[in-house]
Amino acid sequence: MTASAKIERQGHRKPAQLEMIGGKCARQRIWEQLRIRREAFQILPVAQHANAEIETVKTYLQCLQAGGYVEVVTRGHLKKAVYRLTKDDGLEAPRLTRKGEPVKQGLVSEAMWRTLRILDVLDARQIENHVAASGLDVKLAYVKTYLSLLKKAGYLQVVRASTPHRLELIRLKPSMNTGPRAPQVQRVKTLYDPNLNKVMFAEDPEELQ
Repeated sequence: MTASAKIERQGHRKPAQLEMIGGKCARQRIWEQLRIRREAFQILPVAQHANAEIETVKTYLQCLQAGGYVEVVTRGHLKKAVYRLTKDDGLEAPRLTRKGEPVKQGLVSEAMWRTLRILDVLDARQIENHVAASGLDVKLAYVKTYLSLLKKAGYLQVVRASTPHRLELIRLKPSMNTGPRAPQVQRVKTLYDPNLNKVMFAEDPEELQ
């Protein structure tokens, strides 16, 4: 059994860069197929056109069904069942848990990235305050960790160095404002940019190959 098959078998999602095709993750590609087909679709054709694993399509449909986005039109064997789209929130694929609830993981990094793109010179505490103001729970330690990875990956410019009594001031380099989607911290200690479909920093240099 291959390493990727073991990951799928154990129920763990692959690192984002392994799911991406054309800058889009599997769920995004699946969602786009559902929006095209809308009134009637089956798992196998969606998987084929989305270039996604059948189990990935099945799992995402379960999440969408629990969240009220999809319903079964005709029941049957896995590949025979017919579904239809009942709720369409737009281009971006809904990020849902198996219970159909919005996924909160990643929202903090998205809020930090958005803050860096909109505002100019900031320190970690100011970013923490902006994220908290949007209603998200965030800790200063996590903000510092995320900024540290962005800095190592070359996204940030240090405007003023830190001292024992004040935080460093940073800004997002204009050349590294890669797009609206936040670079993601992966389990393997890498920073992946979905806008570029590229790993931008890795603790282990082999991850950059």
